Amino acid sequence: MKRTIKYNLIRSSRKTVNDYLQNLKSDELQAMYSSSFTYELKVPDLMKKIQNELQRRNIAAQPMLFS
Repeated sequence: MKRTIKYNLIRSSRKTVNDYLQNLKSDELQAMYSSSFTYELKVPDLMKKIQNELQRRNIAAQPMLFS
């Protein structure tokens, strides 16, 4: 039986994914979001957390087509 671990439950120094995203600079957060489309990252829960953090900062959550 295959057991999966949700990435939200993996902790290092009691830091959660949301904590990590909140500590990123806005340009780093946008770059992470945009590059996820370039590399076709398929982690919908993580993408939603990134979108939420971008919206919390009043930044449009849209991938950059050209950099």
